Amino acid sequence: MGATRHLNDECVYIFREGNGWLLLGTHVDDIFPLFNPEGRKLRDKIFSALQKKMTLENKGTLSFALDTKIERDAEAGILKISQPAYIAGIISDFNAENALKSRDNPSSGPEISEEVLPQTDEEKQKASKLPIRNLIGRLWWLALVSRPDIVCALHKCAIWQNKPSLFLWRKLGHIVQYLAGTASLGLVYTRPKLPFSKENPLFSAMCDSSYASEPGSRSRIGWFFNVAGGLVSWDTKVSKRVMTATTEAECHGLVALGKENIWQRDFQNVLGFFKNVGPTIVFQDNSAAIRLATGCKVHKRSKHFGVEFNSFREYVDLKEIEIIHRSTDDLAADMLTKSLPAEKFQKFRDMVMGDHTKQDFFLSRRERGGGGPTQGRFSAHTQRGGGVASFRV
Repeated sequence: MGATRHLNDECVYIFREGNGWLLLGTHVDDIFPLFNPEGRKLRDKIFSALQKKMTLENKGTLSFALDTKIERDAEAGILKISQPAYIAGIISDFNAENALKSRDNPSSGPEISEEVLPQTDEEKQKASKLPIRNLIGRLWWLALVSRPDIVCALHKCAIWQNKPSLFLWRKLGHIVQYLAGTASLGLVYTRPKLPFSKENPLFSAMCDSSYASEPGSRSRIGWFFNVAGGLVSWDTKVSKRVMTATTEAECHGLVALGKENIWQRDFQNVLGFFKNVGPTIVFQDNSAAIRLATGCKVHKRSKHFGVEFNSFREYVDLKEIEIIHRSTDDLAADMLTKSLPAEKFQKFRDMVMGDHTKQDFFLSRRERGGGGPTQGRFSAHTQRGGGVASFRV
């Protein structure tokens, strides 16, 4: 129908006609249209053509999709995605209502290790009957969609799922207890300030590493990636090999972030909305890693870091990335590498997800009698070999 299929994400289709543009994001039987004012006629034209092949159902205002609540105030320029109903379902399905108590962060106490795992035969039998993998799977969807604040604690549990234990079950219960007290939290996005600049970048990111903190003396790395000031991507992972120094672990994290930077910039480049966007501003707290990325290319203490670190140096040389030092006390990516005291964890959580003023914006608006978000969704149905496939936007 004249669409360009996005090379970086094949579930995204791009239509352009004159000054109008239309993006169609698809997921199974859902179609989510995003368009500018001039693209409204283009949207109607495309869906009119689709109606000749299938039955489309306009679901109206987009306020809930894929277990996710969407709240938007176009006038104020603020949007929030959260999953309180999904969290309530987890609590209900795992019979956790009577055992819940307030938790200030998703993890505390000793980490899971071989030393704390030894169990009696009776404990092993009890642990084998617990729905550990089921709960981890349910929590992963939450962590990947709207709750980056639990991703580190959850990943630390997930790497032990092949060794079920009562200790692991209690760790997962701690995460659920934290979620029960923070079910209304989500990711908050605000209208960006224009134009973009080094001080107000389109692309920005931060990464951090914890040296030899994981089983087998591996290191953990974590990073956040923002577009127009809004969090769009995050990850935490354990290094595949043992790092020999803190600086090596930090450089390993920069390599992982550099790969994400390529994807994000290519994704936006294909959409074609932004020109002359400037480098991605990357915040890092390790001065030695910054010097290796921007200045000293060869050093006897870093020659074993791996050829992959040369890729990050090249991004810096090509001015696709500019790396800037930021104090550990202000580097929110620290929450993706280790368990933190509640006060510091909550500070970082509010930095990346939105502070209480933004989190409570829609609650306050409802109290004032404000309206709902203004975006639509469509569903389509077509017969295929006797089956029915449905599409929603």
